This record gives sequence, structure tokens and C-alpha cells, in this order.
Amino acid sequence: MQLNITQLAKKAVSAALKLEWQVAIKVNQEILEKDPDNLEAKLRLGRAYIYTKEPNKAKKMFKEVLNVDPINQVALKNLNLLKEDNLVLASESNVKTDSLIKEPGTSVEADLVITARGIKAESLTPGEQFKTKLKRNSLEIISTSGKNETVLGELNNSDISSRLNGLEKQGGRFVVSYIKGRDKNITLLIKTSVPVFKSDKQDVRPYIKKGSLDEPDMENEEILELGE
Repeated sequence: MQLNITQLAKKAVSAALKLEWQVAIKVNQEILEKDPDNLEAKLRLGRAYIYTKEPNKAKKMFKEVLNVDPINQVALKNLNLLKEDNLVLASESNVKTDSLIKEPGTSVEADLVITARGIKAESLTPGEQFKTKLKRNSLEIISTSGKNETVLGELNNSDISSRLNGLEKQGGRFVVSYIKGRDKNITLLIKTSVPVFKSDKQDVRPYIKKGSLDEPDMENEEILELGE
């Protein structure tokens, strides 16, 4: 049975979440055969070309988007990133899909509003880890995917900050990863080396699921879980 564009978009997102870039390329190309002006497919295809080390093809996709939407921040950001040395190696090193395994007591999700200019959720990759600066009542989230470090925003949650400060005093560690988002609103997953959070459910499951990458008309559709 032939898939419609919404179903193909779901398949393309699922492939990207699994880091199956050749599959993502093929599916997005299929979308463009059906709908040559689909900007979302061109953006996804451009990102996939970055990871397969095909910068010229990636640039072509982003430029086509900008021809229609000259202020598209995702396309502009990726074109700027393509000018930097070792882009792919740096980006891949920041993506840890196992960091999205949610476990009771050692993980909690938190919402962040991106305050950095020119950066939106669509330019981040699920599993991408961030550098952090822990303060008394907040946690600064810093992206290292570009040539320079960029402060994405500050997580003002005194409860989480208090628990993380206590964790560090005991010699524990934590990592912060990107889960999902839209525009300037993103959801993060904070994982600790020892239990410090309240457990909602006693289960261990992949967190990557519906909404890890937001797509139009996909609010009620399930995205395949990662096959780790």
C-alpha cells in the first residue's frame, strides 16, 4: 500500500531518531517526489546529508528552503554550521541515543524556553547532550554543537537544582539531553548516576517515542521506538 505524505513524514522522523540516515534520505526524497515544495522534507533531507557527509547536497536543500522562506532559522543555522570545520564529527559526538533511556529515580524531564537568538528546537537532535553550569537555584544549559558554545537558556527549577547540587556534593554525576520540542520550547531529560528523583513508575523504557521530533499533522501518531 502506498503511503501518504503524513505517513512518510512519520517514517522519515523515525529513521532520523534511529540515526538511520540513508533511510531518512530515501524517505524524504520520496516525499519530495510527491510534493516538490515540501519545506519540512527539505530541512530533514538537508540534516540527513550533513550526517552522511554530503555538505554540497545539504547546502542545496537549505538554499532551496531559503528561496521560499528567506528567514527560515533552521535553514540559516544549518548553512552557518556547514561553514565550520569538523561539523559532522562534532555533531555526532554530541548525540547519545542511550541517554534517552528513562529509568526510575535517576531521571526526570524538564521544560526549557530557548532564549538564545537564532536557535529553535528543530535545529537540535534527539539524544544531543548539553554542557551545563549548575547554580544554587537554576541550571544553565549550553550547546556545544557549533564552533562556539551557546547558552540556550536557564532552567529555573529550585527542586531539581537542589537535588543536583546534593548529588555533586556526594560525588555523583548527571547529564542533560534533548528529547523533543517545537520552536523555542523544548523538553530535556536529566539523568543522574544515582537515584535522586521520585519514581513515578518502576519501569525501564526507551523515552524516544511520539513527539521526539514534532511534525505537522502527527499529534496522534506513534513514532517507532529506537531499536537499540
